[in-house]
Order: sequence, then C-alpha cells, then structure tokens
Amino acid sequence: MSRAGTIGALAALLAPLLAGCSAQPTPTPTSLPQDFTLKSAEITLPQETAVLPPWAELVAINCAACHSPEMILSQPRLDAATWQKEIDKMRTAYHASIDAKDDGQLVAVLVKLQQDPASHP
Repeated sequence: MSRAGTIGALAALLAPLLAGCSAQPTPTPTSLPQDFTLKSAEITLPQETAVLPPWAELVAINCAACHSPEMILSQPRLDAATWQKEIDKMRTAYHASIDAKDDGQLVAVLVKLQQDPASHP
C-alpha cells in the first residue's frame, strides 16, 4: 500500500472517533427543577457552657468569631511554636483577620489557657 493509501486508510478509521471529539457537551441546567422548594427548618443548638476568662479577651476577639469557647478550651496542649503555626494557618488558609502585631500576646494567652485549667470553668 502506498503512503497516501495508508494515510487515507488511517483517516477513514479515525474519522468517526475524531467526530465525537468535536461534539459540544450537553449544557448543564442553570435553573432549579420546577418541583424544587425550599423549606424552613429550626434547629436547637446545645447550650454553651464554657466561658473564656476576662483576661483572654484577645482570644475572644480573634478566635471566637469562628470557634466556640468550648472548642478553644478543649484543644490539645500545644507549645508556643505550635500555637504560632496554628495562628499562621488560620490567617493564610482561612483568611482570619488576626493582626500580626498581636501574635505574641495571642500565643501567650492560648498557652496560659491550657496551663491554668482553674482559670476557666
């Protein structure tokens, strides 16, 4: 078979496969189905029992917007360097608006919260 014949035979074999490649994808619907309805629901959250001590105001300001006092107070014991990494992560990964000038004091308060369990209920 000549070179032109080989190319023609390949083109004939590939044509149906390549035709599928140019087909446009089925568009996804941009509206909700006709029978879709939203329903209101009520939930009851558990009563918050943990309270941050007054001297931990910096934690309340920077952390309690996303984390409950109970969650903050139940964290595993971390050293200052690890708390700093957590603060950095909150700032970079979650865009927490923690002012970097407060980092040292914030770390100190978080460490103190874990070292002095009698200081909070």
